[in-house]
Amino acid sequence: MNKRDMKVRRGHLIAKKKVKLVKFSLKRNISTLQKMIPGCEEADVETLFQKSIDHIMKLKLQVHILKCLLQVYEIN
Repeated sequence: MNKRDMKVRRGHLIAKKKVKLVKFSLKRNISTLQKMIPGCEEADVETLFQKSIDHIMKLKLQVHILKCLLQVYEIN
């Protein structure tokens, strides 16, 4: 086996490891998101993302309401 073949083979091995790492990382991130979003422990990815968007919008609304209350009662 010449040097070029060894480099190509090593490149394929590195690429395979990177793909494995990305897949593992993606699964871990989805699992973490499932734990963070209420009611999504067993949800599929599409449902998980939709519920995540809904949850983020609700949280933003809560922050907005709290800021408005702070202004009304002039609490710093």
